[in-house]
Amino acid sequence: MKKLLALFVSLSFSIASAQTFPAKAITVIVPFGPGGTTDLMARILQVEFEKALGTPLIITNKAGAGGAIAMAEVARAAADGYTLAMTTIGPQVLQPTLKKLSYQADSFDYLCGTYDVPLMLMVTQDSAFKTLADVIAYAKQNPGKLPYGSSGQGTALHIAVAALLKKAGAEGLHVPFKSSGEMATALLGKHIMIFAETPAVATQYQLRPIATLADKRVDSHASVPTSFESGIEVRGTVWGGLVAPKGLPVETRNKLVAACAKATASEGYRSGATRLNSPLVYRDAAAFAAFAESEAKVYATAVREFGLEEK
Repeated sequence: MKKLLALFVSLSFSIASAQTFPAKAITVIVPFGPGGTTDLMARILQVEFEKALGTPLIITNKAGAGGAIAMAEVARAAADGYTLAMTTIGPQVLQPTLKKLSYQADSFDYLCGTYDVPLMLMVTQDSAFKTLADVIAYAKQNPGKLPYGSSGQGTALHIAVAALLKKAGAEGLHVPFKSSGEMATALLGKHIMIFAETPAVATQYQLRPIATLADKRVDSHASVPTSFESGIEVRGTVWGGLVAPKGLPVETRNKLVAACAKATASEGYRSGATRLNSPLVYRDAAAFAAFAESEAKVYATAVREFGLEEK
């Protein structure tokens, strides 16, 4: 009888909590340091999401291990809607293929996908590299002496450039950083020579894109040729969106999903995304979950191909 009473009280509390959600500020963890695409996209979503849900969002940056440290923390958090993550391809689907982690891509409730942006190979404004052909020629003439950055070992930024060089028959020197902000600082300081990131980062740090890793040019940078145009058929993309610890109460999840849909449909979010050259690519909860599952399979193959798994 006591066990039944305790279960009844617990269920009643859970239902009441879901109905009153949100009753306090929500923490949104960004699994990288400030200044990268994931951080920038979280911050332009913040204001409109707060309006839609009627409660403050606190953006918290937690970098390390290519984003895996933060995502493991989110997976362990209480499934009450007060801890979310603005995640992206690397920590969400790549890191679990690289090594044994306490979470997998399916360890979360997917709320919404908010962006999906082609990567660009970029350099400083005064770089001697004017084209992708210049980069490849240098790498071939100086095997292993082309330092290129990424936001971590096995991240999408790493795999994109590694694949580009491999297909071109060249070799570079990978230099991992904790965030795109650190990577951009290193590029500006001449410690590395190139990296691949989104147009938002090129705009933020006034860098010069020399190639788009896609089969079509980006509207905001229509003068930048694609890798396909150079005969190197490599695609690289960074996508992201909101996830939560698995097991959210249905009502809580529905409120978060609805808030994300409303926020991303707002003029404020759309204009902010456009300003950062990262136009909205919205995926609802089901579509985002299915897309992440598909991407996990694709990158598991890439990780094996490049021998990136930790032994």
